Amino acid sequence: MESSGIHIDVEAPLNEVIKYLYCINTPADFETTSQHLSPNLEMLLIFNFGKPLHFSYSDNTISDLQMNKVAVIGPLRKMLTYALPPDTNLIVIVFNPQGFYRLMQLPMDEIGDNDLIDPDELLQITGFHALWDLLNDLPTLEDKIGLIKEYGLRFFCEADDASYPLLKGIDYFEDPFIQPVRAIAMDSDLSERTIQLRFKKYLGYSPKELLRFLRFKKVINSILKLENQEVDWHGLIEEYGYHDQSHLIKDFQHYLDTTPHKFVKEIVGKEFCVSRERRFNS
Repeated sequence: MESSGIHIDVEAPLNEVIKYLYCINTPADFETTSQHLSPNLEMLLIFNFGKPLHFSYSDNTISDLQMNKVAVIGPLRKMLTYALPPDTNLIVIVFNPQGFYRLMQLPMDEIGDNDLIDPDELLQITGFHALWDLLNDLPTLEDKIGLIKEYGLRFFCEADDASYPLLKGIDYFEDPFIQPVRAIAMDSDLSERTIQLRFKKYLGYSPKELLRFLRFKKVINSILKLENQEVDWHGLIEEYGYHDQSHLIKDFQHYLDTTPHKFVKEIVGKEFCVSRERRFNS
């Protein structure tokens, strides 16, 4: 039998913070499979009501890292590889940019680069594990989603005024002829250094890191659209502004821990998931 994975959208005003929820269930006779989630720079809050979920980053063998009841991952900079076993029961909350900050009210650059984060340890509270207990007692997925939305509406905060210039200027990152940090700084009458610091605080990554990721994401999307056709690597290098083949290989190693040819041969089309398009503007 196949796994059951569904996207659940959220309504305003909660959709300013949460991009969507993704729920995965597998039956008792499900055959354990390896899944790959493409890097996306997003924050994920995971509630696991089934067996511990073993995972690793990039194209490594599944490691001893495991998700138990509640975990935070992100910003997701590397491909996430995980084993999906029988009786999986997961709810994954995927945040919009600055959405995690609006819920946690903790500067993103203070979180660090831990592989797996316990949100209660992060905030020195017991609220998330208490919420897990409440969710686990509810009989249906609909009931669980309703309670998550209720808690989200109760606890997320209004966006800081200081974050608005980032979100208003995010489209600049899609224009190769514009220096986005300089453009945002000019629009908001702030220094470029201030813009860079605010990116780290509210989003958890730098403008330079975002530019690099968005370019690599376009390469991945172009490959996925080919549907088993031969990849024109030189064409991709030229189209997306890579210096040469080694420059492109370096990004594949950085994000996926694999080579371009191995990615096409062994990963594309084999349980490789790309997150929905991100929603920057609230």
